[in-house]
Amino acid sequence: MSKVIRDKVLQECIDEAYEHARLGRGDGLVERDRVLVETLIELETVGVAMRYVDAKGRIAWRSTKLIRDHLEDLRLDAESDFEDEDT
Repeated sequence: MSKVIRDKVLQECIDEAYEHARLGRGDGLVERDRVLVETLIELETVGVAMRYVDAKGRIAWRSTKLIRDHLEDLRLDAESDFEDEDT
């Protein structure tokens, strides 16, 4: 498979999906390319990933504002919880 271009947020989702798939298999045989494709399809279907054409004319994927906002909310909640524990 040729290199699939994706942003950092999507790469983290794909890495997590690969580890989950790998750990769930007794024989340890999980094709990374298959996990990549299935994960991108799922993320695009639920609206947290989108395809676009990059500056070099290649098809790439990036996270949508929906997932970036969600991750930012989680970060702020975690920081707030951490500050509450210190007081």
